[in-house]
Amino acid sequence: MKTVELVAIITSLSGAFLFSNATNTDQPQSEVAPKAVQTPATPDDFEPIDNMHHFMEYVCEPSYKGLKQVLANEPADRKAWKAFKNHALVLAESSALVAARGPDDAAKNKEWKAISAEVYRSGKSLYKSAGDYAEAKKHYGTMLDACNRCHTVFAKGKYQLSK
Repeated sequence: MKTVELVAIITSLSGAFLFSNATNTDQPQSEVAPKAVQTPATPDDFEPIDNMHHFMEYVCEPSYKGLKQVLANEPADRKAWKAFKNHALVLAESSALVAARGPDDAAKNKEWKAISAEVYRSGKSLYKSAGDYAEAKKHYGTMLDACNRCHTVFAKGKYQLSK
């Protein structure tokens, strides 16, 4: 069979398939499943589930440790860089969530958001540096400096991260 004939057959079958699945406007349509009632979300719908210490320990700490291990030596292949990107993305995106959950005090919250923005920007740069070991190490250090600044201000110097 020639290629041209094969293409004509496939095209014909595709058209028949599309036509057979077309909506018949003469028949009433029935719903497969009822639509869920949607109510608008409010800020109260997104209250923290646990405290910030546990969030950092369970969400951020594994990625911090993973990055530290990945960057101990230059990543050798795509698989290693993929692990790097995974951890960098978790930390960068987590910093945006952390920024939204600062202290109630307005002055402290302003400082919280400023430091969170530093962590976010350096985390974003870290993520985008995948494939360039020197840049990755630089942005990793910058991000850890910002994390440690926050720990100094808001955790009385506890939980300092080492490079």
